[in-house]
Amino acid sequence: MILTKPRKLILDGETNSPSVSDKLNLSYSVDAKSKQLSFVPAVQKIHSYTQPSINRCEVFFRPEGLCSEVFYQELSDEEACYITKKQLKWLLEFVNIEAKNKDFIVNEVFVNIEPAALYSVVADIISLRDILAARDVKLVIEITERKPEVLNIALIKEMHDYGVLFALDDYCFSHDTRCVLLSKACIDYIKVDVNSIRELSDPSVKLNKYRNQSLIIERVESVNDLDICLQVKCVGIQGFYLSRSVDINSIYVH
Repeated sequence: MILTKPRKLILDGETNSPSVSDKLNLSYSVDAKSKQLSFVPAVQKIHSYTQPSINRCEVFFRPEGLCSEVFYQELSDEEACYITKKQLKWLLEFVNIEAKNKDFIVNEVFVNIEPAALYSVVADIISLRDILAARDVKLVIEITERKPEVLNIALIKEMHDYGVLFALDDYCFSHDTRCVLLSKACIDYIKVDVNSIRELSDPSVKLNKYRNQSLIIERVESVNDLDICLQVKCVGIQGFYLSRSVDINSIYVH
């Protein structure tokens, strides 16, 4: 079964302690160079527009002291696999340990995964999906835009059939090779920059092509950006204008 056989990682390193700390600290070597990294787990609310009763949030890991976007763009495939696996393990432990005797206030949790790392973390994704499903929370994997050529469509379809939801992060309407996934009935959301919506000559016509996916608009940072969102049919709005990222503990209430 593909779902139970993630690729063997080639990096060696020190894992986090069994207890869940406030940060994910990693120490490993790659290309004969030692690296020390700390990641700060954070969460940002995705505000529901058409269904106010649905609570969504995105969980992500900020590399401490580094620009997140540049850091993830410059990762090698091997590093992406290793780091993603450790991040998912941390998140799984967080849900298992820190969430004990607490109630989720979210219905869907979005987590970014690099295409190059997806195959290596299948078992981890399934484990996280199962533990969230036991609490009536859905897991949505956001497939990032980097290196889309390595995506395994059959694997994504199989995981989707198992119950993992998928989103295409930073989708580009004009030239996104991940569009092939849209016809495979395995993509539930597309997430787009508000500027991408603004640049469309006729948004209602263009977006009708994506009627089988739910639209979430990101990087909403002004009232003008919000106005753009309210003119189109979207299920979620995300950005600093509505809420900033906060400590991951904020997705729970006692």
